[in-house]
Amino acid sequence: MGLFDLAAPIFARFAHRVYPEWAREDLVDFVRGLPPGARVLDLGGGTGVLAAWARVTRPDLGLVVAEPSAAMRRHVPPAIEAVAARAEALPFAAGSLDAVLIGEALHHFADPGASLAEVARVLRPGGGLWVYEFDPATLGGRVLWVLERLVGEPGHFVPPGDLKRRLLALGIEARYRARGASYVLRGEKS
Repeated sequence: MGLFDLAAPIFARFAHRVYPEWAREDLVDFVRGLPPGARVLDLGGGTGVLAAWARVTRPDLGLVVAEPSAAMRRHVPPAIEAVAARAEALPFAAGSLDAVLIGEALHHFADPGASLAEVARVLRPGGGLWVYEFDPATLGGRVLWVLERLVGEPGHFVPPGDLKRRLLALGIEARYRARGASYVLRGEKS
């Protein structure tokens, strides 16, 4: 966690700027479609950028940021719950969440397969998944993978088609759209 602990103030100030406009618009559209009072998890949420955008869009949502870095959690807005948790072992009951958001975090998880299984476990039937990630099959994605590895990160980047197949095996049907080196995937648990 050292790197993220050190970078927390930078993330708190600038992380919202790394999401392209089309991805932010997609997130807002996704959040608008959630049921009233939905319980939403921002997984690997860092300083709570996605949760904060969701809060502005839908103040009625029950938002939780799950983040292992204490330094990052300190920057989560006070109106949003922050819990210490790793993606591979979520402290939520099965079927207890209406939606999970994962923004630029999947590639940081130590075990993406176990993390996705946890997402499937905690989502209720009909629950939604929103993921923003980088495609390692693109030049930009490959460059990012190299940079991540240089700073000691796992760099578990998953191409969108592979992620879609993995999720289907877990009972989550998904579709995605890509632009440049990044993509947004939306899924729904059956």
